[in-house]
Amino acid sequence: MALVLPLELTRPLDVLMIDNFDSFTWNIYQSLCLLGADVTVIRNDAITPAAFPLLKLNSLVISPGPGHPTTDSGISRDAIRYFAGKVPVLGVCMGLQCLVDVFGGTIGYAGEIMHGKASPIRHDARGCFKDVPEGVLSTRYHSLSASTATIPPDLAITAITQDSGVIMGVRHRKYTLEAVQYHPEGILSEGGDIFFKNFLSLRGGTWDLNPAYRVSDDALPAFGLEGIASAVEANGHASGSTGSKVPTILEKIYAQRIKDVEAAKKTPGTTPEDLETLLSLNIAPAPVSFVQRLKQTPQKPALMAEIKRASPSKGAIAMSTNAAQQALTYALAGASVISVLTEPTWFKGSLLDMRLARQAIDALPHRPAVLRKDFIFDEYQITEARLHGADSVLLIVAMLPAPRLQALYAYARSLGIEPLVEVNNAREMEAALALGAKVIGVNNRNLHDFQVDMNTTSKLVDMVRERDVILCALSGIQSAEDVRTYTQQGVGAVLVGEALMRAADTKAFIRQLLDWPEPEDAKGKAVEAVPPLVKICGIRNEEEALIALEAGADMLGLMFVPSSKRRISLEQAQKVSAAVHARRLARPPPATAAEPSPAAQLKNEPWFNAHAHRLSALLAGESSPARPLLVGVFQDQPLETVLQTVEAAQLDAVQLHGSEPVEWARHIPVPTVRVFHVDAEGGGLAGIARPGAHQFVLLDAVPKGSATGLSGGSGTRIDLEVARAVVEKGEIGAGETLPIILAGGLTPNNVKEVNAAVHPWAVDVSGGVEKADGSGKDPEKIKAFIAAVKS
Repeated sequence: MALVLPLELTRPLDVLMIDNFDSFTWNIYQSLCLLGADVTVIRNDAITPAAFPLLKLNSLVISPGPGHPTTDSGISRDAIRYFAGKVPVLGVCMGLQCLVDVFGGTIGYAGEIMHGKASPIRHDARGCFKDVPEGVLSTRYHSLSASTATIPPDLAITAITQDSGVIMGVRHRKYTLEAVQYHPEGILSEGGDIFFKNFLSLRGGTWDLNPAYRVSDDALPAFGLEGIASAVEANGHASGSTGSKVPTILEKIYAQRIKDVEAAKKTPGTTPEDLETLLSLNIAPAPVSFVQRLKQTPQKPALMAEIKRASPSKGAIAMSTNAAQQALTYALAGASVISVLTEPTWFKGSLLDMRLARQAIDALPHRPAVLRKDFIFDEYQITEARLHGADSVLLIVAMLPAPRLQALYAYARSLGIEPLVEVNNAREMEAALALGAKVIGVNNRNLHDFQVDMNTTSKLVDMVRERDVILCALSGIQSAEDVRTYTQQGVGAVLVGEALMRAADTKAFIRQLLDWPEPEDAKGKAVEAVPPLVKICGIRNEEEALIALEAGADMLGLMFVPSSKRRISLEQAQKVSAAVHARRLARPPPATAAEPSPAAQLKNEPWFNAHAHRLSALLAGESSPARPLLVGVFQDQPLETVLQTVEAAQLDAVQLHGSEPVEWARHIPVPTVRVFHVDAEGGGLAGIARPGAHQFVLLDAVPKGSATGLSGGSGTRIDLEVARAVVEKGEIGAGETLPIILAGGLTPNNVKEVNAAVHPWAVDVSGGVEKADGSGKDPEKIKAFIAAVKS
């Protein structure tokens, strides 16, 4: 049976509109008719696709409608397929979703539900948007939208909402197929008549037949997914990707960074070839896992603490900030990540800031990850970041074309680091999720105008729920209430910059901001004083070793210095070691300790404090199977001699009592004590608090008139005021003390007084516990000395 069209469709049609059972169809009909169009409306089930060849029409409109385009649009999608390339086609609301679906895109949740609300839009000023002003209001009635990540290559994004980046328009790159998600006919919409008039003026099925609409004009800047990066030319001028003649702040910064990077690439020593050579030499500091640092925080959310001297929106914030000191403060206060601004013009940062921040925290047992916060568009910048110690880099979706974003993400991961991918709206979130990003930061500050909306993160939370993604809230966080809100919504980390930089007491502010409990010693709880450890040095034989062991010595010093009168042979040292180890092994194993709290497990302490506390805990209790430790004492002997002696005598630690290179500690397989030789004027203390090599420091006095400038064996006592000043100055100057081993001139009679004056972590005695004739150790003096220290 031959197909027969309904009578109203048998005539030539000006505009055919397929109604998807929606009341707004009448409004569109009215708008088009008022512009002079002759519009014929049919329901989406009035005819079958087989009848399409019988239709004669100038243009086609697909109306809005309830439901999903794949189940509720009737013949709409088939009509788009058939008439594509033949006549102009316009889709409105569901009409856009049909168009995207036909060409292979995905329709999903828009990230926000909009019914009868108006949003300003950005558009590309081409096609049906020709002569439509920028920033016009669009009336929205939808909860679904096209997915940015799956927009097919044949389609281009033509419009997005200014505040959330949701797709508001798409267009076929070749055919005259145009669609909008919003309602141009809506009473709150602006520019609707211009838009519809442009559509009614189209002729034919391709844009090449309509050159006045400039869709095929390659001279115009890219829009939408192509990003800000495509809109900024190499000469540093913004070419108008936003439709504004005035470049946005992001565009200005990006243009300047292009110049900065090009200059760095041309500088001898920092060319791309130079950086590749440095990478191949493996001199980049080893990274830690950015993801694990965020996941391992004992209390949610994790803190990403930022070092930021200035910003485009606030100007100067803390211009005198020392990046290294600030990083160490953040680390000891509990930050999981330290973000360092390295952009010099607007944020007053540098790569040197990041490198020094990394060096300042490198010796911590659980150092935070270091994030390079910058405007990154080139693999060169990621290479720079790794060589300067970054564990992560920031990739901003708003400024990167999709291929660039993918390439930079892959390159960063090839260097062993996971980027932080920054988004500001649903469209950008889709791009980040399509990328496979594991850490996504929602910037509450719009980088085009630097306005802050604290609800930006909240609007996007549902898009990552049930995904293995750490969501971070970035920018604008000022109070504990802000943090509580985000935590309740499932945000895994918060980045705080300006508020921290302005805080008078950084540690206290962090505790208040994140609702962290105060340390026990800040609540008035008494901290029990722990007596110093005791090292009996110059042990010559098994008998002396066992006497000291029974008396409660924590360490025994075996002197391997050839010129020392207390020198012990390697053979005798082996006998002493065997006797001591036999006694230690005979003790019962310690009771299983209670599992430390997550906070205790991840606690950061300065280098020397951490090692001192760890060793004190190991040696605590008379039955400790580690007491006493055997410490080999060497003075300017070859490293190989030290290493061989450690192995042969089964030493637990090494004391370097000469002028040995600091780097030796990294080659010695047991903990190392470095001696600082203090003269009568208090000299000899340079570098005493430098972390990362030897684990312990010992102060000893240089005798007057010494030709070598070395201490030891003379019985000369150090100036107690000097020693106390060293202890009180601390390791990093943040209120802690510097744990020292104090030696020189100590006896059973004066050690209690010395301890009270100096408060050393440990004391070292040799001559003060010997027999009067110097032939060996006096058992009673050893007992008296230890008793005086421990009482």
